[in-house]
Amino acid sequence: MKIYIYFIVYSLLLFLLGYWIPREEFFLTFLFFGLCFLLYLFICLDFEFRQFSLKWGLLLALLLRLVLIVSIPVLSDDFYRYFFDGQLLKFGLNPFLSTPHEISNSLDLGPKPYWDYLYEKMNSPHYYSIYPPLHQFFFFMASVTGENLLINIVFLRSFIIGFDFLNIYLLYRILILVNQPISKIWIYAFNPLLILELTGNLHFEGIVLTGILASIFFWIKKKPLQSAFGWSWAIGIKLTPLMLGPLFILSWKKDKWMAYLFFSALMIGLIFSPLMISDGIQNFWQSARLFQSSFEFNGSIYNVVKWVSGFFVGYNPIAYVGPSLNLLAFFAIVFYSSKIEIQNYEKLLMGIVHIYLIYLLSQNVVHPWYIIPAFGISVLTKSKIFLVWTGLVFLSYNAYSDPEVKESVILLFVEYGTLLIFILKEITTNPFGRKVR
Repeated sequence: MKIYIYFIVYSLLLFLLGYWIPREEFFLTFLFFGLCFLLYLFICLDFEFRQFSLKWGLLLALLLRLVLIVSIPVLSDDFYRYFFDGQLLKFGLNPFLSTPHEISNSLDLGPKPYWDYLYEKMNSPHYYSIYPPLHQFFFFMASVTGENLLINIVFLRSFIIGFDFLNIYLLYRILILVNQPISKIWIYAFNPLLILELTGNLHFEGIVLTGILASIFFWIKKKPLQSAFGWSWAIGIKLTPLMLGPLFILSWKKDKWMAYLFFSALMIGLIFSPLMISDGIQNFWQSARLFQSSFEFNGSIYNVVKWVSGFFVGYNPIAYVGPSLNLLAFFAIVFYSSKIEIQNYEKLLMGIVHIYLIYLLSQNVVHPWYIIPAFGISVLTKSKIFLVWTGLVFLSYNAYSDPEVKESVILLFVEYGTLLIFILKEITTNPFGRKVR
């Protein structure tokens, strides 16, 4: 009976977060999220010890997501750009060749009130689209349903929920393959950050995770071509899984890594071929570079470097620090990937988790949804770093309580100070290079 009370209260809190509380109200937002996270931990413990049926657990996971099915995202406004790009594609226009601002001032397609509404709401009208072609495909699919914001949202949300359950299925299959308790899937299925950021805010990191999980599943099954397809899919949604390339390639035996590399290169080339039209790839790269050198949000090492540099320069050095940290992260990831010996699936999984950790700690922008792929993989391991981070990262939304989006140094210290404790604990009890038993 207690478990049902947990779920009812959890659902009510999700409803309030999804429909009622704006992100500017940080105290209520974090209070309700914190209660959701606490209930989530209680629910996971109950499911582990009482061994509820798989079907019942999946039904409850679905119901939690359906609570938000008709909500308008309140914690992020990225979806306005999604649907604007989708409208462009529907009319045969390339979102990589013109910015929304250029299009709104030059096109003569007659009255377009829906386009005007999306343009006014989006946060990046002067930038070329930063979403890869496969990502854009889902925008196009949503646009086919018409020029109605709620219908577009529900349609896209249905896809995201579908892939979320595909992730649960892949986790289940992997856990069966490696003889681990399937109760671990509930750590993923009931996590409030995932429900709010994927189902609620329409972010695609869950679909990125689908590709990585598929790649891992087929790696365990020793099927390089299928594994390469999963990795290529993840890259097609978001570029960041490219950093897993050295680890994945070196994890295969000599007779299979060439096939993996060749098929991956072929698939990635096909997925990104639309960027080859005119100046598409140049504009896409320009937006990516601008993002790395102009924006800051919830960074860790970046903020330390910026603070130290403040003693020597009288301006914000983001244009140099952001790209420099990315370059250092690149070399660190390549070095780490070349040193780790992939003796079994546990080594591969921990390698992915640690590479994501290196990458995220070096970024000048770490939105809450960025950690979801790493968290999804960490569910299969003994690492608790990303589980803890899914509870802490919501502190970053405090920045939106200020009209100028100012971050709190104290809350950044709480988030990353707590995270550092768990990182150090993991390093001392199970160093990165030590064999996992």
